[in-house]
Amino acid sequence: MPSSISSSEVSPRQHWAWVWLSATIIAVAIVVGVEAHWRALGYQPNIRDSAQLWSIQRDRVYATKKIPLVLLGASRIEFAVDMKLLEQLLPRYRPVMLAQNAHYPLAVLRDLAGDKRFHGIVLCDIESGGLDKIFTDMQQPLVDYYHRQWSPSWHAHRLLLTLWQKHAVIADPDLGVVASARRWISGEPPPRPDYFRFHADRSGDIDYRQVDVAAARRHFDDMVANRTVPQALVEPEQWFVELVPVYKWTKQIQARGGKVIFYQSPTSGALHKAEAIRHPSALYWDRFAATVPAASIDAAAVPALRAFDQPDDSHLDFRDKPAYTTALVDTLVARGLLER
Repeated sequence: MPSSISSSEVSPRQHWAWVWLSATIIAVAIVVGVEAHWRALGYQPNIRDSAQLWSIQRDRVYATKKIPLVLLGASRIEFAVDMKLLEQLLPRYRPVMLAQNAHYPLAVLRDLAGDKRFHGIVLCDIESGGLDKIFTDMQQPLVDYYHRQWSPSWHAHRLLLTLWQKHAVIADPDLGVVASARRWISGEPPPRPDYFRFHADRSGDIDYRQVDVAAARRHFDDMVANRTVPQALVEPEQWFVELVPVYKWTKQIQARGGKVIFYQSPTSGALHKAEAIRHPSALYWDRFAATVPAASIDAAAVPALRAFDQPDDSHLDFRDKPAYTTALVDTLVARGLLER
């Protein structure tokens, strides 16, 4: 008859090995269970934007084999351009997404102007209101992080984090095991599933099938209501005086062989009307376009660009991104600003 091994015959090393193995199995089971729970409720993995993710893209503006094509702006261009398609349509260029949701981009334009290593092309998506001096520094924290804290170790960390977030729902801090346990204890409801997706290249997709469009439109109506006045807060002449640095930054980039293209994305509904009241084109954008030492495009004046629907008056549904990207490229090429 075979003999059994008594507990006294198990070495301390074997004992702790079994303890750690059991703990690992339990931990993995919990993680897999929480992941399956969220996926069953309709949640999907989603990459989270951050200063580190932005900095990875900021490193790419020094491309030499292809011409860097740097996209600046806020959410409109971040959620509107299909980056992979853009690179396919313009194989001579290397698209770089440096837009930031809800933040105007002049601080990054200033940073690129002062960077003597940068010789690429800037497509700066900004409306008249975004050129107001008070918004100049909105993206400065990203610039400061890049120059003061960004390092190869943070780069490696962010690459691994992006890989984790791309494949795991619980990579979202709000859906992790600890956060889930805290909500369960306090009786709080879970966060709503995202209606948008971010990609590693920092472009994003908005799925308006998952959005209360009326509520989203009201959000923008409320947002602009406090800024919609019969007369602009900055008078046209003062506005132009305050644009002198923007002209300077533009000249700096172009003096090194680069190019700057200012672009005003299409909007609609109450948001478009509010901007027309605050910054009438004849007094602001049209005069800016006529005096800035760079090319400029107003999507409202291009039928192929203004034809796209903005469900919330500001952004495109992700299903329209390929057609919009194609129309934008066609417009830039037709005006001799880019080459296929």
